Amino acid sequence: MNRPRTVSDEELLDRIDAVVSQRSEHKPWGLQDVAPHVGMSPAGLLRRFGSKEQVLLALARRWIALVPDGPRGEARPVDELRVYVQENFDAPSPSAAVFALGELMGDLWSPASAALLREGWQKQVRYLELLLDAVPLAPRVDAHAAALTLLDALHGALYRRAVSLEPTPPDRILDTLLETWT
Repeated sequence: MNRPRTVSDEELLDRIDAVVSQRSEHKPWGLQDVAPHVGMSPAGLLRRFGSKEQVLLALARRWIALVPDGPRGEARPVDELRVYVQENFDAPSPSAAVFALGELMGDLWSPASAALLREGWQKQVRYLELLLDAVPLAPRVDAHAAALTLLDALHGALYRRAVSLEPTPPDRILDTLLETWT
């Protein structure tokens, strides 16, 4: 007879995400690395998710679900945009940026991960576009093209952060682009 689960999948994914996000090592991680920090054995994680790839897919689906479908309306669109950019693109250290980019490269090798990444980025672009569309942009600026440019610039900044090459904070990237577009 199986014991009842005391921790929900969502809570477990929260714990895994926190452990993985706070790693300072540049090497790939395995279930044996995160298991002790989330209160389970590597075998327990395998039983729960099936593989490290399935954990990553679950984390990706969770990330996609967290990307808003549209403006929340709790703040001015430009302020909501600023908060979203800061919360989602500010790597705390070069090693965190290296780790995030390494995981991203690994995601691109897996067709399932690449499909989820594409879905997530498309959702992010739609959200950024809706926020930018609510900002008084200059008539020549297309909100969709601006959203793609912003996403590209923020990802590029992660690469520069990873190698400590004059990293630009996400809010400064946003301010610079908004100055050009408004």
